[in-house]
Amino acid sequence: MSITKAALDNNRVTAVALLVILIVGLGAYRDMPQSEDPGFIIRVALVITYFPGASPERVEQLVTDRLEEAIQEIPELEYISSESKTGVSVIYVHILESYTEMRPIYDDLRRKVDRVRPDLPDGVIGPIVNDEFGDVFGIIVALTGEGYTYAELKEVADDVRNELLLLSETAKVEIQGAQEERVFVEYNNAQLAEFRLSPLQLAQILDTHNIIIPGGDVTTAAERIVLEPTGNFESVEDLRRS
Repeated sequence: MSITKAALDNNRVTAVALLVILIVGLGAYRDMPQSEDPGFIIRVALVITYFPGASPERVEQLVTDRLEEAIQEIPELEYISSESKTGVSVIYVHILESYTEMRPIYDDLRRKVDRVRPDLPDGVIGPIVNDEFGDVFGIIVALTGEGYTYAELKEVADDVRNELLLLSETAKVEIQGAQEERVFVEYNNAQLAEFRLSPLQLAQILDTHNIIIPGGDVTTAAERIVLEPTGNFESVEDLRRS
């Protein structure tokens, strides 16, 4: 008996079956998760090590190979790819697709790398484990303010960042383009010579005035008073008066 003939002979059963399939399909479509920017997992971490002045061959022998031997002990590892260039080693650690919880794996990676750290040559900077290699940003917000200083804009940006982090959908917020605050000291060479000071001595004097050191404490029967030495620069005016 053909399926078509059976469906036509039992048309009522066929209609009910089609109706059930339609209702189930509509319900599944309604409950289907939808997202404009669906999330995805990047299963790649970077291990970067700097070895200033070393040739690619020495970087590979003394840094890359030793790190790869330790990283290969991770059971979730799929494969490793690496680049050994002049003064720098970059190792790409690829994790198996079957794993979705990456934090314990990256913690294990850091432990493996830290174990090798004492065996690396002197002068090596790192290794640095970058497990945010695959981070992407869904929204970029620009902050402008005519008439405001860079420091004031940075304060507003920090407040906006703190508010955005309170949102449950926000995983990470980074501030880009913030200007570092710097103070430039201008001096008169002739006047400096009258005091028999060199520019280096002037810089050392300023450094010694802005060191935070413990001042001890005084304990009484009722309280403990912490002493804090004065003389630190709290503003540009303090630096100018010094």
